[in-house]
Amino acid sequence: MRQSEEGFTLIGLLIAVAIIGVLATIAVPKFTTAMTAANTAKVQADLSTLDTAIATARIETGTEPADLNALSDYVSDLDNLKPPKGKVYIEGTAQDVPATVYSVTPTNGEARATLGKHVASDFYKSAAATTK
Repeated sequence: MRQSEEGFTLIGLLIAVAIIGVLATIAVPKFTTAMTAANTAKVQADLSTLDTAIATARIETGTEPADLNALSDYVSDLDNLKPPKGKVYIEGTAQDVPATVYSVTPTNGEARATLGKHVASDFYKSAAATTK
Protein backbone atom coordinates (compact mmCIF):
# COMPACT_ATOMS: atom_id res chain seq x y z
CA MET A 1 0.00 0.00 0.00
CA ARG A 2 1.37 3.37 -1.03
CA GLN A 3 1.09 6.27 1.36
CA SER A 4 0.07 9.56 -0.29
CA GLU A 5 1.76 12.75 0.80
CA GLU A 6 -0.15 16.00 0.65
CA GLY A 7 1.15 19.55 0.94
CA PHE A 8 2.69 22.38 -0.95
CA THR A 9 5.70 21.96 -3.17
CA LEU A 10 8.76 24.11 -2.69
CA ILE A 11 8.41 25.62 -6.17
CA GLY A 12 4.77 26.52 -5.48
CA LEU A 13 5.74 28.32 -2.28
CA LEU A 14 8.59 30.17 -4.04
CA ILE A 15 6.24 31.37 -6.77
CA ALA A 16 3.72 32.60 -4.18
CA VAL A 17 6.44 34.49 -2.28
CA ALA A 18 7.72 36.05 -5.52
CA ILE A 19 4.22 37.24 -6.46
CA ILE A 20 3.75 38.79 -3.01
CA GLY A 21 7.13 40.50 -3.34
CA VAL A 22 6.23 42.01 -6.73
CA LEU A 23 2.88 43.24 -5.42
CA ALA A 24 4.58 44.79 -2.39
CA THR A 25 7.10 46.67 -4.52
CA ILE A 26 4.21 48.18 -6.48
CA ALA A 27 1.93 48.95 -3.53
CA VAL A 28 4.34 50.44 -0.96
CA PRO A 29 5.42 53.50 -3.01
CA LYS A 30 1.79 54.23 -3.93
CA PHE A 31 0.78 53.96 -0.28
CA THR A 32 3.60 56.31 0.75
CA THR A 33 2.55 58.84 -1.90
CA ALA A 34 -1.07 58.61 -0.75
CA MET A 35 -0.06 59.17 2.89
CA THR A 36 2.03 62.21 1.94
CA ALA A 37 -0.88 63.66 -0.05
CA ALA A 38 -3.29 63.03 2.86
CA ASN A 39 -0.90 64.69 5.34
CA THR A 40 -0.59 67.68 2.98
CA ALA A 41 -4.37 68.01 2.73
CA LYS A 42 -4.68 67.92 6.54
CA VAL A 43 -2.07 70.64 6.98
CA GLN A 44 -3.73 72.79 4.31
CA ALA A 45 -7.14 72.38 5.98
CA ASP A 46 -5.76 73.09 9.47
CA LEU A 47 -3.88 76.20 8.36
CA SER A 48 -6.90 77.48 6.42
CA THR A 49 -9.10 76.96 9.47
CA LEU A 50 -6.61 78.81 11.65
CA ASP A 51 -6.31 81.65 9.10
CA THR A 52 -10.10 82.00 9.15
CA ALA A 53 -10.06 82.09 12.96
CA ILE A 54 -7.32 84.75 12.86
CA ALA A 55 -9.40 86.89 10.48
CA THR A 56 -12.49 86.48 12.64
CA ALA A 57 -10.56 87.40 15.79
CA ARG A 58 -9.06 90.42 14.01
CA ILE A 59 -12.53 91.63 12.99
CA GLU A 60 -14.09 91.05 16.42
CA THR A 61 -11.26 92.40 18.58
CA GLY A 62 -9.60 94.89 16.26
CA THR A 63 -6.15 93.44 17.00
CA GLU A 64 -3.96 90.70 15.61
CA PRO A 65 -3.93 87.53 17.77
CA ALA A 66 -0.54 87.08 19.41
CA ASP A 67 -0.58 83.28 19.50
CA LEU A 68 -2.80 80.23 19.05
CA ASN A 69 -4.23 80.53 22.56
CA ALA A 70 -5.92 83.78 21.48
CA LEU A 71 -7.95 81.71 19.00
CA SER A 72 -9.54 79.36 21.55
CA ASP A 73 -12.93 81.10 21.18
CA TYR A 74 -12.85 80.60 17.40
CA VAL A 75 -11.54 77.04 16.98
CA SER A 76 -13.14 74.09 18.71
CA ASP A 77 -10.74 71.66 20.40
CA LEU A 78 -7.74 73.89 19.67
CA ASP A 79 -5.57 71.99 22.17
CA ASN A 80 -5.81 68.83 20.07
CA LEU A 81 -5.10 70.50 16.72
CA LYS A 82 -1.73 69.01 15.81
CA PRO A 83 0.06 68.53 12.50
CA PRO A 84 0.42 64.97 11.21
CA LYS A 85 3.61 62.97 11.50
CA GLY A 86 5.48 61.86 8.40
CA LYS A 87 5.96 63.68 5.13
CA VAL A 88 4.07 66.51 3.42
CA TYR A 89 4.46 68.26 0.08
CA ILE A 90 6.04 71.68 0.60
CA GLU A 91 6.27 73.71 -2.60
CA GLY A 92 5.95 70.51 -4.61
CA THR A 93 8.58 68.40 -2.82
CA ALA A 94 7.94 65.67 -0.25
CA GLN A 95 9.58 66.71 3.03
CA ASP A 96 9.28 65.82 6.69
CA VAL A 97 6.65 67.82 8.56
CA PRO A 98 8.62 70.98 9.51
CA ALA A 99 7.26 71.42 13.07
CA THR A 100 5.28 69.66 15.77
CA VAL A 101 2.83 72.52 16.42
CA TYR A 102 1.04 75.20 14.45
CA SER A 103 1.73 78.82 15.33
CA VAL A 104 0.63 82.39 14.59
CA THR A 105 3.35 84.39 12.82
CA PRO A 106 3.34 87.98 11.53
CA THR A 107 3.63 87.76 7.73
CA ASN A 108 3.61 90.87 5.52
CA GLY A 109 2.07 92.99 8.27
CA GLU A 110 -0.66 90.60 9.36
CA ALA A 111 -0.86 87.46 11.46
CA ARG A 112 -0.94 84.13 9.59
CA ALA A 113 -1.19 80.54 10.71
CA THR A 114 2.08 78.73 10.04
CA LEU A 115 3.68 75.33 10.35
CA GLY A 116 7.36 75.96 10.78
CA LYS A 117 7.88 78.98 8.56
CA HIS A 118 5.31 77.86 5.96
CA VAL A 119 1.80 79.20 5.32
CA ALA A 120 -1.09 77.19 3.82
CA SER A 121 -0.25 78.12 0.21
CA ASP A 122 3.23 76.55 0.55
CA PHE A 123 1.74 73.07 0.93
CA TYR A 124 0.97 71.56 -2.48
CA LYS A 125 1.96 68.69 -4.74
CA SER A 126 3.55 69.86 -7.98
CA ALA A 127 2.36 68.64 -11.37
CA ALA A 128 5.70 66.86 -11.86
CA ALA A 129 5.22 64.94 -8.61
CA THR A 130 1.75 63.89 -9.76
CA THR A 131 3.05 62.13 -12.86
CA LYS A 132 5.59 60.00 -10.98
